[in-house]
Amino acid sequence: MTREDFDEYCRSLPHTTHVVQWGDASVWKIGGKVFTVGGWNETEDAFCISFKTSEVSFEILSGQPGCRPA
Repeated sequence: MTREDFDEYCRSLPHTTHVVQWGDASVWKIGGKVFTVGGWNETEDAFCISFKTSEVSFEILSGQPGCRPA
């Protein structure tokens, strides 16, 4: 997923707002609270996404390829 794809998807969700902060990270909020952040990871040389999730979803996602705790 590219940054443009990420921003387009987040923009399509209801009630979202967007700011660029923390060294050019694309930060998406609902009701003023961050729910996802996307940005370039120099170490991995890739666009990476972090998002909030429930404990159950965290356990499921942690076992998926390409997913790791933030």
